[in-house]
Amino acid sequence: MSRPCWQVRVVVPGLPLQSCSVMLSNPGGEHILVDTGFPQHDSLLLDGLQRAGIRPADITGVINTHYHLDHFGSNFLFPQAWVYGSKRDFEWAVTIYESVSGGETRREVFRTFYPEATDEEFDRMDEARVLQLLKWMWDPATLGSLDRYRWYEERELGIPGLRIVPTPGHTPGHISVGVDGVEGPYLIVGDARPFADDGAVGYDMPPHNHEQFARTREILDRFEGILIPGHDDPFSQSREELAAQRTPANAGRNHIL
Repeated sequence: MSRPCWQVRVVVPGLPLQSCSVMLSNPGGEHILVDTGFPQHDSLLLDGLQRAGIRPADITGVINTHYHLDHFGSNFLFPQAWVYGSKRDFEWAVTIYESVSGGETRREVFRTFYPEATDEEFDRMDEARVLQLLKWMWDPATLGSLDRYRWYEERELGIPGLRIVPTPGHTPGHISVGVDGVEGPYLIVGDARPFADDGAVGYDMPPHNHEQFARTREILDRFEGILIPGHDDPFSQSREELAAQRTPANAGRNHIL
């Protein structure tokens, strides 16, 4: 029995301070949204859905690659949809927001939840006022009912043509979504690779675990198909391009498409 091919549409493009939101639609009428963006940016998502001809009530499911607020903050727009993600990641992230809101200093929060972070990484996040931004934006109501949440650690996604790929490192339980797309294979990678260009400047949080992040990146760099980063436009990696990357002349170089 062949797997259904999914139509893949970016309904909100990725920007340095806004995650991309990706709509997956199959011939059976399922519409699954991968990542929903900041709660204060909900109008961007609603506008993107309208342009795609999709109503919020049409969304049957939401997949969160991870639980940084810019990737799940508009889950509340879809109270009828199930939500799928990592429970480990969810609990880790929510504890950060509660700590920030509870009055812990920025350095205390950062050091507690990012023990491998360098002083340079902390200073960059502090200058960008990332933790103050989270304190301003965080509201548990954005989660909606937790009864509709399904956890990667407890059950498989179980949807033909979609598969969950564990891609930890950016956060403890980060996941990516493999898709049998109409145009070919896709991999929606969230912030396992925030930008197509490794030299791009953004305000993304540093890796929670640098070793895991590097191992995940090795997996992503071998993928043949279309990758959708967390904060950038989709880009493709072909077999020929990957083979050229592995030649001795390119050994040790980053592959930027």
